[in-house]
Amino acid sequence: MNEIASTVSPVFVRSREPRARVPWRSVRMVGAYLAGVLVLLLAWEVAGRAGLASGFVLTPGQAIGTVLDPEYSGLYLRSAGATFSAAATGLAIGGVLAAISALVAHQIRGLRRIVDQVAALANSAPWVAVGPVVLVVAGRESGPIAIAALAVYFYFFVSISVGLSASEGSLRDLFSSLGASGWATATLLTIPRALPSLAEGFKLAAPAALAGAVYGEWYGSSTGLGVLLISGMQGGDVARLWAASVIAAGGGMLAFAVAAIAQWFLRRRYGYGIVSKSEPDTRSTRRRVITTVIEAAAIAAALIGIWQLWITLGNVSPLVAPGPARVFEDLASRPGEYANLVGQTLSTASLALLLGVGVGVVLAVVARLSTFTSGLVVPAMVVLTATPLVAMFPLLARLFGYRDSTVVVIAAVLVVLPAFVYTRSGLDAALPQHRDVARSLGASGAATFRFIGLPSALPHMSTGLRIAASSAIIATVIGESLIGSTGLGVEFTYQYRLLSMAPAFGSAILIVVLSLLVFTVFGWIDRLIHRRWGA
Repeated sequence: MNEIASTVSPVFVRSREPRARVPWRSVRMVGAYLAGVLVLLLAWEVAGRAGLASGFVLTPGQAIGTVLDPEYSGLYLRSAGATFSAAATGLAIGGVLAAISALVAHQIRGLRRIVDQVAALANSAPWVAVGPVVLVVAGRESGPIAIAALAVYFYFFVSISVGLSASEGSLRDLFSSLGASGWATATLLTIPRALPSLAEGFKLAAPAALAGAVYGEWYGSSTGLGVLLISGMQGGDVARLWAASVIAAGGGMLAFAVAAIAQWFLRRRYGYGIVSKSEPDTRSTRRRVITTVIEAAAIAAALIGIWQLWITLGNVSPLVAPGPARVFEDLASRPGEYANLVGQTLSTASLALLLGVGVGVVLAVVARLSTFTSGLVVPAMVVLTATPLVAMFPLLARLFGYRDSTVVVIAAVLVVLPAFVYTRSGLDAALPQHRDVARSLGASGAATFRFIGLPSALPHMSTGLRIAASSAIIATVIGESLIGSTGLGVEFTYQYRLLSMAPAFGSAILIVVLSLLVFTVFGWIDRLIHRRWGA
């Protein structure tokens, strides 16, 4: 084992910069981030004093003063404790389940596609739709934990799967040629190479866990920040709404910072975990399509069977959940109407994906230009993504109006972070030695970026796009349910409020199917890019 460790250690070391440069760079980066936070606070102060959004925006002093008000501080403390506890528990449960799933898919290749589809299915379940069902199954007090676990599962699964695949190829062949056991390969290669990617997924999962817990509380918990946010919205209590939002954003920023620090240390130790080229699929296109359809049909049949079994054995009321037969009967009776709803949601999600990914990529490039620009961009991105959507919704609605175009903005906000995080990670992934060689040969900055930076970034960017594309559907449905006038989210919310469960569940099923199709298409694109430009 010592021989194996000494042989493979240079593989990890060469991805790192010289240690002597790191402390000074870290000091500059911390200073830039502090400056960026001060700029944000100044902009917030100016917006509050200017009465932005018809006076809806409070100044930082007013918002923080509300939190510290002795009359309400106990309420905010209890609410924050309940939400953060549910988010942390859901984060741990979702992370463990995702790790087990990813390891099973990695070790048992025959199950890889099936596990991928199950993971995509978990990500495709809209929180708006599954919230009531989760509360019935898990109970109102455990609902926030369950939704938080569901919210983070996909982020962890994709990042762990990507990290595990970094040990494929020549490195794994090297271990095999040296006679390494499965345990030695796992502890010295597979797991260490996956850790940086796991930390990258944690940066996305931590804010998602908080958002999931808040949404879970929205559906009927007795305490939590979600309860305060909803009561503030319904009662027009701007101070309470901002106080709960500030606490939620602060918790999300802290979690993101912990993940970022962990990622920095892991990258220094194990490199960037660039995904290796995937193994070519020797099956014909027709055979791949047939296999995929059969697997999807088998999973669907199993889920429908479980659904019917739950209805029958649990004696579930039709007002809580209808049987599969009623739902599919409703879908078959209104194909044109449902097709129009699918088209509306898909077009809105496409615009949100283009806007969110475009903004995320541009901001990642800007942040990469210098320490100063990074300090300005990163804090703004963390605040944007750490604040639950239900807290931002009133502000976005007042700024952009109560119209369908605002749904695009709301959905784009949720899409920005995966594009930003993975693009920035990809731009950092090019080995310093390669850039130094290019510069020594007289290559311009543009040429270095074109031939070294961009090829190194593409695998990371495609993974971020894969996550963002699937999330765009869910983000659009959430936006539609809050403010839209048409689309599957509107249909689900309207029918659910009328207790028309068959059309409500029909809309939810179409949302899941649409998300799965989008995930499949972008997963295929992701594999092509990894095969062409992977390490």
